Amino acid sequence: MSTLVSFAFLGCQQFVPYVVGRAVDDGLVAGDRTALYWWSAALMACIGIATVTGVASFFYMMYTAMDTDFRVQRRLVDTVVAVGSRLRSRADAGELVAISAADAHALSSVSMMFGRLASALLAFVLALTILATLSWWFVLAAGVGVPAMFMLLRPLFLRLEARGREFRNRIGEQTGIGTDAVAGLRVLRGIGGEAHFTARYKTASQASRRAGVRVRRTAAGLEFARLALPGTLLVLVLWMGAEMTLNGTITAGEFVALFGYLVALTRPLGYTIQGVDALTRAIVASGRFQKLQDEHPEPEPADEQPWPAGEPLHDPASGTTIEPGLTTGIVTGDGKGATELLDRLSGYAETGEPARIGSIPLDAFGTATVRRHVHLLEARAQLFSGPLRDQLDVDGERTDADIMRALHTASAVDIVGVDPSLIESEEVPSAGYDLDTVAGERGRNFSGGERQRLILARALLADPEILVLDDPASACDAQTEARIAARLARHRRGRTTAILTNSPQLLAVCDRVQFLAGNEAVAGTHAELLHQAEYREAVTR
Repeated sequence: MSTLVSFAFLGCQQFVPYVVGRAVDDGLVAGDRTALYWWSAALMACIGIATVTGVASFFYMMYTAMDTDFRVQRRLVDTVVAVGSRLRSRADAGELVAISAADAHALSSVSMMFGRLASALLAFVLALTILATLSWWFVLAAGVGVPAMFMLLRPLFLRLEARGREFRNRIGEQTGIGTDAVAGLRVLRGIGGEAHFTARYKTASQASRRAGVRVRRTAAGLEFARLALPGTLLVLVLWMGAEMTLNGTITAGEFVALFGYLVALTRPLGYTIQGVDALTRAIVASGRFQKLQDEHPEPEPADEQPWPAGEPLHDPASGTTIEPGLTTGIVTGDGKGATELLDRLSGYAETGEPARIGSIPLDAFGTATVRRHVHLLEARAQLFSGPLRDQLDVDGERTDADIMRALHTASAVDIVGVDPSLIESEEVPSAGYDLDTVAGERGRNFSGGERQRLILARALLADPEILVLDDPASACDAQTEARIAARLARHRRGRTTAILTNSPQLLAVCDRVQFLAGNEAVAGTHAELLHQAEYREAVTR
């Protein structure tokens, strides 16, 4: 539709010179008022149609650009959600910001210009057809001149693409350095590294500036050529027309029409050059976006088998087994390999032998299936900005009572306004709370312990079949940790839960404990394993 409307807009402009030329010859030169009035009415109709279709064309262009931008942003978010925490090892935050800001705009621009580009080519063919009614020399001049003009512009387009790619890389590098520096600002100040990273950012910024100047210099040359080359072609063809008019080959009205054709032709030529320019930028942007898309997980298996509910979750690499319906503590002797173990148990691992649910490897299931049944609460999980009700009840299906029960288990009711004196109570508060309390960016308005408790409540509300927790009370004081341990055991009773921790209070409420020392896993209760010196040292250090 955008192409058709744009073609109507440009096509009507190509007919305007023809109508004006006929008005001159049939009306003014011939002295025929009736013919002059009819051709004037036709001119008004052409201008009216061009005006309406021009407005509609602009509307469609804006709609297409916004639609493309939103689709790219949505696809980017879908990719980030699908890849999840593994994205950190594949693309830094600066790369994602650059794709969202710059590349999405470049792709929306080429989408916006596509209709104009296609309609410009059709309008050019129409103009050549009309010029053929005057002289084939004009058709030859325009038909050869325009392709020759684009051949002259091709080196500029190629240079612009190469410099645009360099500029895009520089921007990604600069944004990545800036993001890292801001995220680690407190640490940098503590070790005296702030000046060093500031210097790195300045160097990257200057490299981006120089690359940007080179891009703009090439773009300026392209803009000059966009104006100068059509103008040169216009002068050449008009000179031919003037000679033919003086020789009597064409009439004065036809010469006026020729001038109008060439002026009208500059617009589709300009659109064509703008479209090719946008396409050049989009090639660079799409290359970066496609690189991220290539990291997307493989498609879901078409013949996926049913999830074996009630089966144990086993990790062959460590020998860890999570029994169904029990709370299992996992203790590592030296802490090494803990992150990899959690990734395997929750289906995030990309290499090595996967964990198994029953006898079936987790990678035999699609990502969505694994996420529905296994939920990993890792230590680096974050809150997002917005009301706590939305942060905790992520699918909007829980009642206030459900949310408060999860907050009570996480010993976090005081965060939502409940009287702190009631925090020890085993009764879930039914009043006096405010779930519309707003969390700032990444929950920065809460302390580390408060954020950890809120994130635990969010995981409990997800109520997965298998919940894997990474030291869920490490930022809490001993009294709060003991409260969380007792309530967590009750909350998840009869549900499969794994807790990776060295906390004696959490391990004491576990039905069984897996102690990973060296290459073997030793199972038992916390009390039983305390008789082993190595285990005792691991949980009391």
